[in-house]
Amino acid sequence: MSNYTNIKNKVSENNSITVFRYKMEDLEKKLLQEHEVIKKEIAIPLAIDLGKMQPSKPEVNCENDVYSGVISGAYSKMMMATKNEMQSDIESYHITSDKIESETKLNELSKELEKKETDCRLKKRELEKCDNSLLKKAERYKLTRLVLVFLVLVDTLISGTALQAMGYPLITSYVIGLAIGIGIFFLAENLPEIIQKGRTPMEKKLIAIGAFTFLFGIFYVLGIFRTTTFSNSSDFGTGVSPVYFACLNMFFSIIATLVVYFKGLSKAEKRTLDRYKLTKEAVDALQVEITALKNSIIKVRQEQSSSELARKQILMYAESIQELIQRLYEESQKTFYSTNCIHRSDGKTPAFFKDDIPQLPSFKNSLNL
Repeated sequence: MSNYTNIKNKVSENNSITVFRYKMEDLEKKLLQEHEVIKKEIAIPLAIDLGKMQPSKPEVNCENDVYSGVISGAYSKMMMATKNEMQSDIESYHITSDKIESETKLNELSKELEKKETDCRLKKRELEKCDNSLLKKAERYKLTRLVLVFLVLVDTLISGTALQAMGYPLITSYVIGLAIGIGIFFLAENLPEIIQKGRTPMEKKLIAIGAFTFLFGIFYVLGIFRTTTFSNSSDFGTGVSPVYFACLNMFFSIIATLVVYFKGLSKAEKRTLDRYKLTKEAVDALQVEITALKNSIIKVRQEQSSSELARKQILMYAESIQELIQRLYEESQKTFYSTNCIHRSDGKTPAFFKDDIPQLPSFKNSLNL
């Protein structure tokens, strides 16, 4: 299509309608120039020469045109040269190949779309069976966790102060204290599940006692170093014990654990909620893929339609050019007739001058729209 100029027309005053058509301005200009040459240098001189002959030619009773073949031959040559330059006959094959390629793409996309829609329906059914009653509880627990975050911050301050007493720098003390606080936070969140791993009530009690004993031991060590802060203070004297600080830390840890136990989700509830969320995410992902596939199908159809329209417009333009050449030929042929009649010595009109001017052989019949 590189030799064609895309012409855009806008029609209608109120509603603008854009119409695209193809045009080869250089070719049309060339055809008109060749037509003028044929008419002036072939048709008119030939008609004058034949008319002045004695007797004048063509004969009056001549029913078959055997004199102006050079004119029709010139336009037939023009027709074939135009066909080779436009190469419009290949557009019909492009239409067919583009349609086959588009249909192949559409079949692949349709099959993929059908598969995704089936998967999505199955996932939606699975989602309907999932228990979503825990969503509100999970949302409420997110607010409750703010309490745990507050406890972590408090514990960070307490542990950071103790670590400073051990000789650690300020930043290092609070980083380590934050790590201890976060550890307590995650331990508190998972301690009920850890305790539930016990197979018997006695095992569960032993796990709980062991966990809290471990925490108390860590807090007691931190408390020993914390007491050094007050060793020289007259306000506290020698009555400050590490147990005081260990109990303070244990208080926050127990509070955090109880918050998780009463407000948090159990292991079974977490599994139920996770199943719902994972299924919901799968449904959402499938719906995104389905939308993308539908958009791809629409895009392929639009591209195929646009390409087919453009190629059909070229084929229609080729027919217009052929019609133009036929009209030019008829003009030259009629000029031949009229000029011959003017210059005939007998003043008569040959019989075949009254016949319809024949159609030039063209490539119109080979164009499939």
